[in-house]
Amino acid sequence: MGAGGDAPPLRAQDVLMLVGLSLLVGSIVMLAWDDPVPFTEDDGVSGNARLGGGDSVDMTYTVNQTSVVTIRFQLEGQEEVLITEAVAAGDTETASFDVTDRGTVSWSISVAEGSGEVDVDLNRGTVSMVWAPLLGAVLVGYAMVLSRQQGDVVSDAESLDAELLD
Repeated sequence: MGAGGDAPPLRAQDVLMLVGLSLLVGSIVMLAWDDPVPFTEDDGVSGNARLGGGDSVDMTYTVNQTSVVTIRFQLEGQEEVLITEAVAAGDTETASFDVTDRGTVSWSISVAEGSGEVDVDLNRGTVSMVWAPLLGAVLVGYAMVLSRQQGDVVSDAESLDAELLD
């Protein structure tokens, strides 16, 4: 230790357990945490993400007063997709954009009058959604197996008695 103290070395199963639980809990929280974002006529909402072919962007929005909503999607290197529609107050609408090729997709939403909320969901392939929690669960399981094996070794070592001969 830095202050001259002594700390026992970390065991491999403790490190694996810590990393596995961090991956498992962190990925579940990130996948489940989804809050809508407010937008107004002065401040629209925009964003971008790098997606692969077969992925999609779903934008669910609602406005507090009847107004015209403009949505823009664009995949780098391709033409912009522009959606303009009149939406009644309190109605919830969804706009989707399917990604055909791998690349960066940008999106934005704005309203002519009033304000609203938007929730943007990136629908990626199942593998990309599952790999982090699955890897975390595997690491936690492996750490538990190592811990049980270590527990068996310690109990066997404690049961051994030695006698010193003169």
